[in-house]
Amino acid sequence: MTPRVSTSRNRKVVVAEAPVLSAGGEYLVRLGMGTPRHFFTAAIDTASDLIWTQCQPCVKCYKQRDPAFNPVASTTYAVVPCNSDTCDELDTHRCGNSGDDEDDVCQYTYTYGGNATTRGTLAVDRLAMGDDVFRGVVFGCSSSSAGGPPAQVSGVVGLGRGPLSLVSQLSVRRFMYCLPPPASRSAGRLVLGADATAVRNASDKIVVPMTTNSRYPSYYYLNLDGLSIGDRAMTSIRSSSSRNNATASATPGSSNSSEAASPPVSDDDDGSGGTGPDAYGMIIDIASTITFLQESLYEELVDDLQEEIRLPRGSGSTLGLDLCFILPEGVPMRRVYAPPVSMAFEGEWVRFEKEEVFVEDRQAGMMCLMMGKTDGVSILGNYQQQNMQVMYNLRRQRITFVKAPCESVP
Repeated sequence: MTPRVSTSRNRKVVVAEAPVLSAGGEYLVRLGMGTPRHFFTAAIDTASDLIWTQCQPCVKCYKQRDPAFNPVASTTYAVVPCNSDTCDELDTHRCGNSGDDEDDVCQYTYTYGGNATTRGTLAVDRLAMGDDVFRGVVFGCSSSSAGGPPAQVSGVVGLGRGPLSLVSQLSVRRFMYCLPPPASRSAGRLVLGADATAVRNASDKIVVPMTTNSRYPSYYYLNLDGLSIGDRAMTSIRSSSSRNNATASATPGSSNSSEAASPPVSDDDDGSGGTGPDAYGMIIDIASTITFLQESLYEELVDDLQEEIRLPRGSGSTLGLDLCFILPEGVPMRRVYAPPVSMAFEGEWVRFEKEEVFVEDRQAGMMCLMMGKTDGVSILGNYQQQNMQVMYNLRRQRITFVKAPCESVP
């Protein structure tokens, strides 16, 4: 099949897709860079923007399985000038020497949570995704990386809201993904553009409006306004006087509302990330394996789960997780009871079954909650999004969740 070639400015006909594989708690796609095409594996990240891969010569890089990209070997590679508007899109950059005659190239430092950092030269080249090739895509050619992803990953493809992300550069109006379970042998899918559609007429389909936070413009924010354990409310996060005196969100399967809890406030951030004082913010980050809840919400969730699950609490998880329960000897997790956990976004409830909430730590003989606590904004991680079709409609500013196997992606 002849590849379709587009420029990154061709705004109306962009359609691209690629298989998504699970590895080491991350989700990966195979991309091609340059001419001739150099293939590399990138981790998908919806909470960052920069597309980057490790390049030769690599001064200080983590070990990777794929050969590093050699920019000298690509006939379509070009550096981004330091005095360009494109370079100014990076928060941390400086002018540097590329090693050739040019001494004003854009050099960047890009930092992630957990102190992971990558540094290099900002450049443009052709990027291939599946059968589609896009000209003039801005990416980072990294020569130094620390705290990086596992060896099977050669870089990151940022899908955030910022101008340097892949979805922004291609000007797609929507995209979707379906993440296969970690142990699945089948691939999921990442689809950019007009073909990004969720299953039609699905009974378990939730549409949630996105919101924004001016401090973190690259994030996809949701207003988290309710949590429940099983079929009963744990907490409703909106106050009873919010939303023009509207009542708090009802628990799924119930007509009753629960007493409200106020969102946290700190000196340098409202702690919520939502659109006002009556909702917690939650960002969607598929580069984060587990979900993180603001500390007070997490502690309340833990208390309720301990009341609901009739198993002794354990410690010393080999997976590094906080809340674990000791399984009866010889009994796997699938045979013990644990309630589903539901989250409400603008009153729309998304239900996560036991297999999407807990993981079995076989070495320790425990089942552990795949959630943690944070003193910052809450994060919806990839473990809770497995076997779920998630579609981002950027024009209408909404996200659709469909509980359906990845094999059913249209």
